Amino acid sequence: MVLEARDRLGGRLEAGTLADRTIDLGGMWVSPSQTAVHELLDRFGIDFYPTNLNGRLIGRVGNRSFEVEGEAYENGIGLISRIRLGLAVAKIHRMLDDIDPQAPWQSKNANVYDRQTVLGWIEREIGDATVRRILDFTVRSVFCAEPNELSLLFYLFYLKAVGGLEIATEGGPGGAQNHLCVGGLHQVASCLAGELRSKIRFSEHVVAVEQHDGVTVRTNQRQYTARRLIVAIPPAFVERIDFSPELPVARKQLLQRQMMGSCIKVWVAYDRPFWRDAGFNGMIADDTASFAPVFDAGPPDSDLGILAGFIESGPADEWAERSTEDRKAMVVDTLVAAFGNEALSPIDYMERDWTHEEWSRGCYSAFMPPGAMTRFGHSIRTPHQFVHWAGTETATEWSGYVDGAIRSGWRAAEEVIGATSGHSSR
Repeated sequence: MVLEARDRLGGRLEAGTLADRTIDLGGMWVSPSQTAVHELLDRFGIDFYPTNLNGRLIGRVGNRSFEVEGEAYENGIGLISRIRLGLAVAKIHRMLDDIDPQAPWQSKNANVYDRQTVLGWIEREIGDATVRRILDFTVRSVFCAEPNELSLLFYLFYLKAVGGLEIATEGGPGGAQNHLCVGGLHQVASCLAGELRSKIRFSEHVVAVEQHDGVTVRTNQRQYTARRLIVAIPPAFVERIDFSPELPVARKQLLQRQMMGSCIKVWVAYDRPFWRDAGFNGMIADDTASFAPVFDAGPPDSDLGILAGFIESGPADEWAERSTEDRKAMVVDTLVAAFGNEALSPIDYMERDWTHEEWSRGCYSAFMPPGAMTRFGHSIRTPHQFVHWAGTETATEWSGYVDGAIRSGWRAAEEVIGATSGHSSR
C-alpha cells in the first residue's frame, strides 16, 4: 500500500506542459553513471537525448563577460584564474579522498570539515576573487543554498556521492546534466506505479504512526495496519508525524537540521531555437543574474526553441515573493541580454516554484549546516523499530538526485525483506 499526500505521483518529479509539449517541472537530467535510473529507463523503454552543447556558452563572473565553446566556462576567466581554479578543484578532490560516503561522519577529518561552512573554507583557502565567485555559483547551482549555510563535510559527502565537482556541474560525457528523457523523466514514476495503481491512496498524508507488534498508520482520512512501514518523504515532513513511541533524539535533532534548498524552475518556449542559428548552445552561466544557469532543453532536431533555467537560493527566496508576471519579465530580460531581441517574444512560459510546493517546500534536496552530520548523521538510515527510512537524502550514491531516490528505495525494501523473511533479495 502506498500512501501519497499529493494528488499525483512522483514527488519531486512532476509533469508539465509547455507549448503543447510534455516537460519535467522537477528532476529531468540523467548521467551515464546513474545506473539505477538507467535500469528503469531500459525496463520501460524510455529513450533519451543529449543536452545541447554545440555552440557557445554565454558566461559572466562579476564584471567579466565572455563566450566560450561548449561548457568550458574556465576558458573565459583568464589564464591565471583558470590555473587557480584548477588548483582549487584539486584541493577539493584531495579532501574527497578522505570521505566515506557510507558514513561520512566517521571519515578522516570529519570533525574539522563539519565545524566550518563552505564559505569559510573558500574565503580561507582561495585567494583569487574570480575563483571564489565561481565556487560560490556552483554551490548555489548544485545545492540551491548559499555557501555560508552549508557544512563543508556535507558538501564533500554530496560531491563524493556523485563522483566529484566536475560531474555535479557539467553536462558533457559523465556529467549530471548529460542527457534528458524523451517524454520526460517523470514517466519513471508512472511506469513503476503501473502494477500498484489499485494500492495507491492519493491525497492521504500520514499524521500519526503507532508501533506495537507492527504499525498502525493514521492519515487525514483513515487508518491502516501493516507489519512494516517505509517513510520516503522530505525530512521536514517527517517531523509533522506523531510517532509512538517517539523517534530517537538523534533522529529528531537531525530532522530539525536538514533544510530544503530554494528553487524556482522555469521553462520558456520560442517558435524556433534561434540561438542555435546564431552559434550559441543556449547555456547561460552568469553569477550576477537571478535567472541562471540556463540550458537548451530541446532535442537536437527540435523545431521549437526550448530553454530551461533556474532561480536558486537567495534569488529564489526573493523572487518567490513576487508575481508570476514579475518573474517572467525578469527571465525574458535575462534572455534578451544574452541572445538579443529575438528573445523578447516567447510563445509560452511555465514555472514551478518548489519553495511553495505543499509537500516539498523546496528543491532539489535537503542539506545540512555545520555540526549536524557528525553529531546526528548516524541516525539517517537507522530503522525505528518497524519504521524504515528512504528518500534521496538517505542515499549514499547520487544523494539528492532521482538516482539516489531509487537506490534508497531498493535499500529500504531489502531491509524490510530481510527483517520479515530472514534474507535479502532485490
